[in-house]
Amino acid sequence: MTRPLLTGGLAALIHALAKRAGTRPIVEAVDSAPWSSITFTGARHRFTLRFEGDDPAGAAYAVTDGLDYAEFDLGTYIVVDIVVVETVAGDDRVRIALEALILAND
Repeated sequence: MTRPLLTGGLAALIHALAKRAGTRPIVEAVDSAPWSSITFTGARHRFTLRFEGDDPAGAAYAVTDGLDYAEFDLGTYIVVDIVVVETVAGDDRVRIALEALILAND
């Protein structure tokens, strides 16, 4: 299985989400599309994170709890919008699919 190459704002966001979770998730899928307005450029990302280990549900909850109001320090990137679009819990893992709009702030 080939893992997606993460760069830029999405890599910074996933790192920030891992800090919220207290563990490093497995990035299963990434789909990105460029986004722009008259004054901003960035990308809309849909990505899936898988949590395993001792408490995957707790890690997933730590990521998603209060996500609507979370602020992220991503250097030259800004998270404008982030939502959970799907959560799938199994016996020993939890997958969460998220969508995020990340803009360049340079």
